[in-house]
Amino acid sequence: MVNQHFVATETEDETASEIANVWDVLGRRWSMLILKNLCTKEVIRFNEFKKLLPGISSTVLADRLLELEREGLVSKKIYPEIPPKVEYRLTLRAKELRVIFKELGTWASRWKSPRITTKTKIHN
Repeated sequence: MVNQHFVATETEDETASEIANVWDVLGRRWSMLILKNLCTKEVIRFNEFKKLLPGISSTVLADRLLELEREGLVSKKIYPEIPPKVEYRLTLRAKELRVIFKELGTWASRWKSPRITTKTKIHN
């Protein structure tokens, strides 16, 4: 007989581990902003990213794009030109993130809206 508690815990542990693995990729500084920008355009070139992400260094941008490419979230197309032309786009796998980014944006808008306080002001 299978212990139901053990099975549920194992599944919860696997899910937590999968979330941690995803967060290792998406939680790196700039990664989500890179993906968010790719969700709004079909392709983006390196220098366009630099304009869209003020404050990111070329080294960090190149590192993040390479990490996202290795994770199968971003694809890179290099054109044999001088100077080289490189375009980045979301993979089919990463296009599923569009729904998540939309929901996250909706939540962020609600979170930023004025909060109702439960404290009442006492008037003298």
